[in-house]
Amino acid sequence: MKSIGILGVGQAGGNIAEIAGSMGFQTALINTNQRDGQVNTRVERKFFVAGFNGAGQNRSIGLKAVNDNYREIIDFVQRSFKNIRLLLVAFSTDGGTGSGMSPLLMDLLLDHLPGVNIGAIAIVPDRNVLAGNRINAAECIEEISRIDSLSSVFLVDNDQMRKLNPQSSKHQIYLSTNQQVMEAINHVLQVTKKSSFYGNFDETDLMNILRTRGVTVISSTTITDAKTTSDVASKIQQSWANTVFCPVESTGVIRAGLIYEGPEKMTKLINVPAVFERVGEPLELFEGTYISETDPTITTILAGMPFPSRRMLAIEESLEKNKERLQNLVKKEFTQAYASRITWASSLKARPQERKPGSISSKLSKYQK
Repeated sequence: MKSIGILGVGQAGGNIAEIAGSMGFQTALINTNQRDGQVNTRVERKFFVAGFNGAGQNRSIGLKAVNDNYREIIDFVQRSFKNIRLLLVAFSTDGGTGSGMSPLLMDLLLDHLPGVNIGAIAIVPDRNVLAGNRINAAECIEEISRIDSLSSVFLVDNDQMRKLNPQSSKHQIYLSTNQQVMEAINHVLQVTKKSSFYGNFDETDLMNILRTRGVTVISSTTITDAKTTSDVASKIQQSWANTVFCPVESTGVIRAGLIYEGPEKMTKLINVPAVFERVGEPLELFEGTYISETDPTITTILAGMPFPSRRMLAIEESLEKNKERLQNLVKKEFTQAYASRITWASSLKARPQERKPGSISSKLSKYQK
């Protein structure tokens, strides 16, 4: 049984839980819309918040769903996961249910799942989304960043996939992104089951990394054609830029993992200071070396990084540029009215004639010649 559980919140989170379920992870989902969750057939444990029919991209509705039902929701989560060491709450930051529910839910779970680390898989929208989605994402990520004792936050970046596959449909982007993040997490978890004479990367090492507060990135790269230590370091650093997660922007890695799989002859090209030159040497590094005849591959895990300010600026900059226009749109919703210029014309409308009663004698005299 895997020691990491995946709790999907909202439609996007449910879709990640669906993929995780196919890989053997313990999974569950929470949604305010039963129709969304019904398609996730690989997720056995589901909780649909009574009295709601979706959140309509309104974060306040998602927040209300937790406020009104937190006891039932916490009880559901406690019953759904057994013997896990880390629970990752998966959701989209730009919607209503997942974005609105998840920050408060994670904060509550920290107090009600003793012995279990709580982290997040938070999907960051691409730069083509509209103002309302951008506002949701910015608010949600700010709230996540303020949660004390939260473990690793994986910021899954749809914009990264859009850059690599500009012709892909929205559905293809989402499916590929969800698949890749779970494959990355599953891969490092599988490595912890391997044995090696050269140094093992065990589950305790992995949990020491993933319990670190801040942003976490996992990436892998082959080094088949590398000739020097500089080549290897460059390929690893390039993998950080091309990962499905928000790109690494700044220094400040607290804990890291470095896993090598491949022929022994390539290990001499791995120089740790060169690898971490761009981001700074981590406080703690956990390594694993597994000799095989497969293509030489290096997987790195960087944890404890700051939230990506440049990536968030890309979400917020169009809001800042259009601040006055957007504020005026909100005002107009409550104040706009149309004043007709032809109010005088209402008297022209056809109406039945009014009958005026008269005496018989007056009518008879009326027709006298």
